[in-house]
Amino acid sequence: MTRLSISLVGLLSVTLASSPGWALVINEIHADPATEIAGDANGDGVRDATEDEFVELYNDGAAPLDMSGWTLHDGYGIRHTFPAGTVIPAGCGIVVFGGGTPTGEFGKCTVQIASTGMLGLNNTGDSVTINDGSSDVASVAYGTEGGDNQSVTRDPDITGPEPLIKHSVATGSGGALFSPGTRINGTVFGGCCVPSSVRNTSWTRLKNRHRN
Repeated sequence: MTRLSISLVGLLSVTLASSPGWALVINEIHADPATEIAGDANGDGVRDATEDEFVELYNDGAAPLDMSGWTLHDGYGIRHTFPAGTVIPAGCGIVVFGGGTPTGEFGKCTVQIASTGMLGLNNTGDSVTINDGSSDVASVAYGTEGGDNQSVTRDPDITGPEPLIKHSVATGSGGALFSPGTRINGTVFGGCCVPSSVRNTSWTRLKNRHRN
């Protein structure tokens, strides 16, 4: 495994890791759900400041990634332990919500609920780190941009640089506030076993409902 660590004081801290066949990317972070139904990121019909938080991860490699037993941390501590059998196909992703009853297709990505009952992401700045049980394999920090009633995302998806930007101004978002499990524009990731011509209809409905 090779590892590259970068630290820019006051801006972000990033650790990237790769090994033959896979490369994990933290693609989107939602710390501050908008008020009322516009913030219902998990699609269960209820806006909740904790349950509608989410983190979207993407396997940017050529082989499936087994995350069984891995953990997701914020600046406070462990927020989620990935259960046995958690495998992300190459070119697909996983979304971890803070809670609730996620309802929808979410681009055919794997969907899980935080094992501790919450993600607890701070609106004014926090970090998200993935640990494989022995070392950190991916980490992204964000600042006050995370507290504007929408997610922050890479732009473009997967390869976009840090710091992550507000979703509503990302290329192709059409003003949407988030896109859990799909690309910024609502289309599915190519490795999620869905033809590229098929849209995530549940996300599209949310997008149309939650525009600014």
